Amino acid sequence: MAAQHWHQAQRLLQAGRLAQARAGFEQLLALPQWVAPARLRLAQIALREGSLQAATGHALAATQAAESEPAVLEALCGLLCQLGEIQATLAITRSPALADADDPQILAGIGKLLIDQSLPEEALPLLLRARRLGLDDAGAHYLVGLARLYCGELDAAERDFEACLARAPLHAACHRALSGLRRASAGHNHVQRLRQTLAAMGESHPDSPPLLYALFKQLDDLDDRTAAWQALDAGMRRRRAQLRHDRAAEAALFERLHAFDGARGTAQGCLTDGPLPVFIIGQPRSGTTLLERLLSGSPDIRDAGELRDFGFQLRYACDSVGPPQPDADLIERAGALDLRAVGERYLARTQWRAQGRRFYTDKLPTNFLLLGLIARALPQARFLHMTRAPMDVCFSNLKELFADAYPHSYDQEDMACHYRRYHALMAHWRQCLPDRLLELRYADLVRDPAAGARRVLDFLGARWDDDVVRIDARPGGIATASSVQLREPVHARNVDGWRRYADQLGPLRDALDGLV
Repeated sequence: MAAQHWHQAQRLLQAGRLAQARAGFEQLLALPQWVAPARLRLAQIALREGSLQAATGHALAATQAAESEPAVLEALCGLLCQLGEIQATLAITRSPALADADDPQILAGIGKLLIDQSLPEEALPLLLRARRLGLDDAGAHYLVGLARLYCGELDAAERDFEACLARAPLHAACHRALSGLRRASAGHNHVQRLRQTLAAMGESHPDSPPLLYALFKQLDDLDDRTAAWQALDAGMRRRRAQLRHDRAAEAALFERLHAFDGARGTAQGCLTDGPLPVFIIGQPRSGTTLLERLLSGSPDIRDAGELRDFGFQLRYACDSVGPPQPDADLIERAGALDLRAVGERYLARTQWRAQGRRFYTDKLPTNFLLLGLIARALPQARFLHMTRAPMDVCFSNLKELFADAYPHSYDQEDMACHYRRYHALMAHWRQCLPDRLLELRYADLVRDPAAGARRVLDFLGARWDDDVVRIDARPGGIATASSVQLREPVHARNVDGWRRYADQLGPLRDALDGLV
């Protein structure tokens, strides 16, 4: 009878009759074995109706059910990640029900979710279990390789990536990951294979951009600059065609952000006796991960990586479904929020990451947009702003293939326009938060990392340790584009790296004229 009731509610949901479907799933909450599946569906209905708060309530209630079916637990993990409830997700991944799970597809699915949340060290054991249970397809080998790459196991990652390509020669993401593992040399490179794969794939294939970026990386290592630029230019054009970048919407967002002073109202923010967040901000590829890696050598600081939590909590407070990155509408609505509550929810969902230390870092690059709101919500928080020469940081963005968060980074003029807006906004924040914002130059940090790190630690009141500058010997996951680079000692070879392509970067240089 309960199963029949479930299927009827499912049909109503599929037909878009949300109110009736909700009533049907609510009736199933009286039956313990149906609580978690029903809560999942109720959360999905709430998301379709635009209520993030209701969806989050149902998802968290589902975690309290005595659920032992691995497929349901995998679905719940996916929903919790979508809602930004990462600690609750991890609690499920460590549950006895999943410890006994023997379905490799489910284990691999949860492993992928954890990788997507920048948790490769938690993902790797699940992925390896899936493989031991017989999962031997290309996707499984790619995920294991990616987790190992982020964990610093480069030789093992290379073997996994090759195993993936042996099963799926056109796996573009794998080709790109493999191309970044080592510096290409005349005796060991992937240029021919990449060109053959591109030819087999065809220009119109949606997966061709990662291959072109991989080819650029290999040819750039080999100092074949003409061919390297041709690959990068083609990759940028094809990726740009796949994404929508709305300059007008970006302009409206930045205009609205300039209205926040970042200081007014901080006395009403959330105070805590627990670990304090340190926000590392700046453009992507500006050295934020390097700074975080250095600071994690202090016994007082835990590197927590790129956290999406503040954006999630703004959305929650507004009861607005949408991506963590802000838009003008979210910022407009945020002006009327109880920012103390936003700060409390942020701390409740992030302080566990400190793992007993006094500070933990949050280095999501797009947090620079939210600086005024963060400052009001968390008056004890401090901000570290990494700056890098405009041409260097913009070119570094152009030559990196990101996900969907930075659609401006595939065209020289779009990139320059975004950078100018960022530059002006940071000048605004600098005036608003003179005592809470410390700026560091990338070129200075790589030339004297010890001096830069000491300056930051003094600003925070954190302890020095000689291991601070030994980033190449430090364990731990790095789930960013800098993962391989930061397994090396600190170096300055990327300073003024844009000059290798000065002739091709004329439009960017002209658009950035006057900025330093």
